[in-house]
Amino acid sequence: MYNLVKVIIVVFLLLYPLLIYFGLNYFSPSQLGLFFLALFAIRIIFLKTKSKAARWQMIFAMTIGGTLAALTWVYDSEEYLLWYPVALNMAFFLIFAVSIMFPPTVIEQIARTSHKEFPESAVAYTRNVTIIWTVFFVVNSIIAAWTVLHGSMEIWTLYNGLISYLVVGSILGLELLVRKSILQK
Repeated sequence: MYNLVKVIIVVFLLLYPLLIYFGLNYFSPSQLGLFFLALFAIRIIFLKTKSKAARWQMIFAMTIGGTLAALTWVYDSEEYLLWYPVALNMAFFLIFAVSIMFPPTVIEQIARTSHKEFPESAVAYTRNVTIIWTVFFVVNSIIAAWTVLHGSMEIWTLYNGLISYLVVGSILGLELLVRKSILQK
């Protein structure tokens, strides 16, 4: 049951831009805000991870989403819902930037979960990848903010619900291929 609930919540959060786009045609912003507030709260309740740092990072991200959802619910304004991708990218920027200043970096922590032997060259590599992700989160935040301030709902949905996901997937896929070759040396 736990895993099913967790999967459903993650799918809903991945579909966030599409749910906002279509949801606003059938529900008030206040109703959508309440729905997402409940979703973010349930995500925190069902959060299980061995890493204390990962747990706090997820709580931080879900609290930001919950705050925006609560503001939407209280003020019945869709604008707060639209800022979630911006806020989430800035939260990830902060998490990744802090890990650069206070290693191990986020990418190193992730890489070490699947590779027990971790050469010094891999530490330098994962630091550089973390820097790349940090820059990406800033750029993605700026573009997402532009879609809120100057774009239509269609542009906001297209960028935040498809284009940014394709860019993330491309960076992640390329990075995993390069990491595999780095760690095999």
